[in-house]
Amino acid sequence: MKAYKHLFEDKVGFIYNGKHYNNKSYTVNYYNLVKDILDGTYGTKIPTGSELVKMFGATVYTNFDNMPNSVKERGLYKELGDIYVLTNKDIVGFNAAIDRISKTLGTSVRFLQV
Repeated sequence: MKAYKHLFEDKVGFIYNGKHYNNKSYTVNYYNLVKDILDGTYGTKIPTGSELVKMFGATVYTNFDNMPNSVKERGLYKELGDIYVLTNKDIVGFNAAIDRISKTLGTSVRFLQV
């Protein structure tokens, strides 16, 4: 029997290192990616210190007071343990961050929407 169901599915999110992040919210996809990386899901060596800060760029903060005031006032972040993941990026901004992470860790990424 031929399969046609896949033709009707939305192609959302991105595929990072073989895992499909396909939540309809791109922000949740990015948050889940950050969590998976920090949890060691991919088995890649995670950089530390300034390398890790550079890899995530301005999308992850370790200190609440260092976040821009507009982000704090409008609640444009999501807590992940004792760090903060910003939620105020658009798809292009998240894609740039994901691409930077992929290059730093030497993993593959394929974007399904722009």
